[in-house]
Amino acid sequence: MSNSFISSLIRRTPAQSIVPEIGYTRNLGWLMLTALGIGATVGAGIFAMPGMIARKAGPAGILSFLITGLVILTVAICYEKFSRLVPHGVSAYSYVYHSIGEIFAWVVAFGLFLEYSFGSSAVAIAWSEYLKKALGFTLPPFWCGPTTVNGETHFGINIIAFAVIVAVTVILILGGLNKSAKLNFLLVCLKLSLLAIFLVVGIRHINTSFWTPFFPKGGVGVLQGAALAVFPYVGFDALYTFARESKSPKDTTLSTYLCVGIVAFLYITVMAVATGLAPAFINGQPNEAFAGTEAAAPLAVLLSRVGEGWTAKLIALGAVLGIFNVLLVLCMGGPRIFRNMSEDGLLPPIFQKSNKGNPIVGLVINGAVMGLTAAFVPFGEIADMMVLGTLIAFIFVCLGAIRLKLVHPSIAWFGILGCTLLAFNLNPLVLKVYSFSCPLGLLIYFLYGYRKSKLSLTISPGNIKATETANS
Repeated sequence: MSNSFISSLIRRTPAQSIVPEIGYTRNLGWLMLTALGIGATVGAGIFAMPGMIARKAGPAGILSFLITGLVILTVAICYEKFSRLVPHGVSAYSYVYHSIGEIFAWVVAFGLFLEYSFGSSAVAIAWSEYLKKALGFTLPPFWCGPTTVNGETHFGINIIAFAVIVAVTVILILGGLNKSAKLNFLLVCLKLSLLAIFLVVGIRHINTSFWTPFFPKGGVGVLQGAALAVFPYVGFDALYTFARESKSPKDTTLSTYLCVGIVAFLYITVMAVATGLAPAFINGQPNEAFAGTEAAAPLAVLLSRVGEGWTAKLIALGAVLGIFNVLLVLCMGGPRIFRNMSEDGLLPPIFQKSNKGNPIVGLVINGAVMGLTAAFVPFGEIADMMVLGTLIAFIFVCLGAIRLKLVHPSIAWFGILGCTLLAFNLNPLVLKVYSFSCPLGLLIYFLYGYRKSKLSLTISPGNIKATETANS
């Protein structure tokens, strides 16, 4: 393999975009940016995940969220530094492209595609559970998605999850960025109000004996819960898909730390109250309030079981609206990465076509993939799948920050080691699936992206080394 070929795989973009800023308006301030970050996390994390994490770690799921929060904070520092260095970048993809190289950026982008697709699908399934709980109706098992009975998986279609993704996609195509951001802000305010109600009402019913034993699955359970706790933080990366539409670097910085801080606080307190309302395990078996068919909707179930029926219905009904905006933000994030890749020549130009700030073709493709995944794949498997894509993106961003000396090495290495540890505590099946899906993504890169890359047109093999020196 020639040196020129290897050099072409690690060619890097300049800090300033090589693409003119067309179709972008910098009109998102710190408040709207923070709301977009919270909008993609509070809901996916708090309304959908406590049950699954409690099943792995029990009450120690509180520590799972704390560990993950600290790891994410170190990653956030790296992101924030990159947003100043690469002002026209979009999320981890752009930052890795500038710091490490093209093929690694492609791997990250492919992981982010899995992240947003699987994340949105998982949230759509959780949303369908809350809708049925709030309105008090049931559907034939076939229309509720695939189910597992006595170890056997039965085919089904989650028609509600599929329908809500179609609805969100249509709203984004017709509405545009500004209207979508304002709708998101209103829904975030609603969700924060609902969580305050859950905490105030739930605290009155806490039974501290349910926190004993605190480590029913030991340290391994805590780490497994921490790995799954990465799922809610997908919204943090989503925030940076809007970085080039931020009014100023200060707005991006402020929104970064507000988002991480507020979300971490909410995760930890809600998890503490939830595990105080019912035991996570009964006679060594997962409590059905946290696991089983209603694992995607634990908060309303837990309140019902302590006699707060009306409050439970309010939480469930409000969560139906609140989780909707999680879908709204996640569905906006993936297509923006596609658009940025298209600007770099790694995807066809059609992905740059936008309407009122939202990329149309990316939204349609993203919506189709997410809708089909939500309809045919169980919730638990989806959640684990998208976590791995997120962790890989975080690791590469931290590595890039070390290479460019953007942060103190100890900060970035903490993020790298933390994300790596969490990755190896995921379901082993996820790693096996990724080992097949990642080469598929690379095949697409070599068939199209490698040849069409704008860097391949502007950087000849003879001057790649000079360009890399200039980037360093």
